[in-house]
Amino acid sequence: MTPSSTMNGRGLAVAGILGAAVLAAVLLIPGLRLGADQPWLGVVVIIVPTAALLAATGHRHYGVGRAVAVAMVVTVLAGGVSWLVALFTLVKALSGVGVGLAWAILLFATPAISVLALGALALRVVPPRPPRDVADRVHKPSGAPR
Repeated sequence: MTPSSTMNGRGLAVAGILGAAVLAAVLLIPGLRLGADQPWLGVVVIIVPTAALLAATGHRHYGVGRAVAVAMVVTVLAGGVSWLVALFTLVKALSGVGVGLAWAILLFATPAISVLALGALALRVVPPRPPRDVADRVHKPSGAPR
């Protein structure tokens, strides 16, 4: 792997984070509608496509195994944060106090903001996969031709 292909892998991962953030926000309404009757289905509708996009776009930067792990952690944590905000919004609405515009914006912006923040954090914390030529040198015996 050359430095330019490493940058392309990182750029693809960044594009995947941006796309997954938009996807999570777009899938919020269908997930909430399906989740009203079957909560597990609502979770699947939001989490599976988001994690799949993150894993597919992160594999060049992280490697396949690490990309799937990062995608699952980012998606599940973002889903948890979104669930907490939705829960607080629901409790506020059921208590008789009106849900203001700020809460409505927060409810719909939380999935996107969470995926963006956690994806950016993962890019800084999780190391990229080593370049191919380094990995090849590590695994070949010292006497083997290169």
